Amino acid sequence: MVARFLLYIGFLATIALVMAQSPQDCTAPPPPVSPKLCCPFMDQGPVYNESIYFDCWDRYAEFPLVPIAGGGIAGGPAGCAAECLFSKLGLLLHNQHYTLVDFYALDSHVKDFVDGERYEFIRQAMRYCVNESNVRAPIFAEIQRRPAVIDGLDNCNPIAGFAMSCMHFYAIRNCPDWTPDATEGCDELLDFYNQCPFNPY
Repeated sequence: MVARFLLYIGFLATIALVMAQSPQDCTAPPPPVSPKLCCPFMDQGPVYNESIYFDCWDRYAEFPLVPIAGGGIAGGPAGCAAECLFSKLGLLLHNQHYTLVDFYALDSHVKDFVDGERYEFIRQAMRYCVNESNVRAPIFAEIQRRPAVIDGLDNCNPIAGFAMSCMHFYAIRNCPDWTPDATEGCDELLDFYNQCPFNPY
């Protein structure tokens, strides 16, 4: 699905996930297995301008990025990197009070990279997750206005990281060709995402 657009989301390693009476610890990062090993549909090339994304990572290079088996990274300031990416690609709308994700700009960008059934699946994820992100815009604006968490680094607006993480969840939970026996840990990974709802705010 959203391939590396989703795999590079260290935001997942710090996001708060809560589910009552769940055997999973939903406050912990997901199992260290690359989803593309379990879902070949996710391993069909990038759906965004990778060079821009890595430029954004370089802005926060002093924060450690932890490789995970099979590709992808966990940890690091992925929320800020996501905001940087969305800003550079013109995917954010700013009004007097809130920052919103522009679905049509995101859709137009993705069309340059994918087509056919893969595009239709990605579009479903984008539509769902952009809506989920934008309804939380007031909360994200408040988070951004809070005192800086890291000295010398203004708080980033979490909306872009939330949207990317949401699409990651959507891709795994709705993967059309999930292959549980592809590698060790696929069952545990899917179980994590099925038990831990994406509703941290």
